[in-house]
This record gives sequence, C-alpha cells and structure tokens, in this order.
Amino acid sequence: MIGSARVAVVGGEDVLAGVIALGLEPVTEGPQVAVIDVRRRERFDSRAVAADVPRVFIAGESERGFLAVLGIEPSRIAATAEAAVLGPVLMRVIPTRSRSATRAVVVSGVRGGVGRTLLATNIARRLASKMRVCVIDATGTGAAGCWLRTTPRSWSTLEGLVDEMSSDHLSVAAEDTGAGLRLVGGPPVMPSAALLAATTRAAVALDDVVVIDAPLAVDPIGLAAIAQADRCLVLSYEDPWSRVTLDGVSLPEDVWLIASQARVAKIGDHEVFRSLPRDEPSVASAVATYGVVKGGLGRAYDDLAELLLIDAT
Repeated sequence: MIGSARVAVVGGEDVLAGVIALGLEPVTEGPQVAVIDVRRRERFDSRAVAADVPRVFIAGESERGFLAVLGIEPSRIAATAEAAVLGPVLMRVIPTRSRSATRAVVVSGVRGGVGRTLLATNIARRLASKMRVCVIDATGTGAAGCWLRTTPRSWSTLEGLVDEMSSDHLSVAAEDTGAGLRLVGGPPVMPSAALLAATTRAAVALDDVVVIDAPLAVDPIGLAAIAQADRCLVLSYEDPWSRVTLDGVSLPEDVWLIASQARVAKIGDHEVFRSLPRDEPSVASAVATYGVVKGGLGRAYDDLAELLLIDAT
C-alpha cells in the first residue's frame, strides 16, 4: 500500500498538483521519494533531500542528455508532471511495505466493458458473509450502487471532508446495504485522488476489507487507487487492443491479471492469474434482480473470493 507515501517536491505548483492528484503526501521531512523538476534549472536544487532517498525526475527532451550524463536511468524520468505520466514512474520507485493481511483490494481494467463492477460487487457480497466489507465506487457511474441496490451519496457532497475524513465520518457517509456490507461513492462524478486516498484510509480503519471499484488502470484516479491497494485485480480481454494497453501500463509485479470472457493462460506476454468464462445467461439472470451472479461465472467469483479471504486473514 503506497497511497500514503511521503513525497518531497522540488519544483513548481504543477509538480505539487501532480503528486497530490495521485493521492500522495507532499512533505518537507522524512520523504520516501523525491520528485525533482529539472526543466527549470533554478528549481533544480535537491540538496535538501537526503542522498539515500530515491529520486524521480521531470525533464523535457533538452534536459534528458544532462540527466544521462549524471547516470540517471530513463525509467526514472517523466516527461511532464501530469498524474497519468508521473504516476507510473513513481510507482516503480516508491518503497512498498512488506505484505501482511490484505485490507484494500482494487478492481480495475485495461478497457471499458470488461466487468469491473460486476466482479467488485460480487466479490464484496461473498466476502461480506465472513467479514465487514466496504465497497468504494470510484468510477463516478453509480453502477456499484445499482448492483448493491442502494443509492450512496455523491462524491461531490464529500469533497469538503478531504482533509478530515475519519472512520466516524465514513460510517455516516456510507450506505449500509445489510449483512456487513457498506458502499460509499455515488454519481455523477469521480472522487479526487486526495478524497479517494482519505476515504480508503478511513475505510481500512473501519472495516475488515475494502474493495475499490476503480476507473481504468491508465486513468490518474485508477493509478491512485492501485497505489493504495494491498492487492490489485486487473481485468482484460484477450484482444489486440487490450494487449497493447497491458504492455504500456505500469502495474504492480504481484497483480492478479484476470482474463475476462476467455480461458487463456497468457494475454500477450502477461501471465493470467484466473479466467472468467463468458456466461451471458447467468449475468442476465442476475441483472433481472441485481442479485448475486451464479452459474459458471459465479463459481469463478467464488474462487476469487476464497483466495481473497485467505489473503485477508
């Protein structure tokens, strides 16, 4: 879980905004990583950052030669401070904590329509029979609310709590769906990365497991969600478009890659952890009542939920 990682910012307001957009914590003391902007040389002064702190650099084409002379690896250089560009570079160098019990699970995907919300809500329902579960819908679509048959407050009503979100606030803001399961986050907007980070921290303190229904893995909010997760599940089709996206996105080494509607061992060069079968009758039956998916797809969800239950205990 790196969502609370401390970052020293050596640069301007755009760099600070990029770090905050990723849900990371800008600090002046005790950083775990430093982001240094070398595009304006008057800002390039990292002497205040301890020598043993890993560094990430923001540089244009004209500055890359300068960094190459200093022996800086290209993998540690971002072209801009935009969260979507800076995020993958930071994720490679931020120290991760050693794994213990999984508390935060993120479900993301490489493209739309792969079944993220269906997987997230079905896993949550299965886990809720054994422990307290909080679902965070970070997509802004309200789809999780439909599947869990409740209408949570819009994220726009919660932005004022970004600096003070606590488990007490969350217990009031979230909608209880019954039997140890609650949901936070409603349409029509996604949360900011900072609000998502604060909500996740509060949910982890309140419940046993947090399941985050996240935007795509290439989206800045999706990156922020992945950065906070103990366990990351990414769904992908086996088609060429998905393979290209998988090759270009930066994911944790221990990601559970889930093949959607395909029984394959690999997607391109990427090892598949589990496959979800194409099971339209079971989905159609669940849609009729927004109930739990059963059948062959339901059994695949059972398997993943059991693995996550082991992961969480």
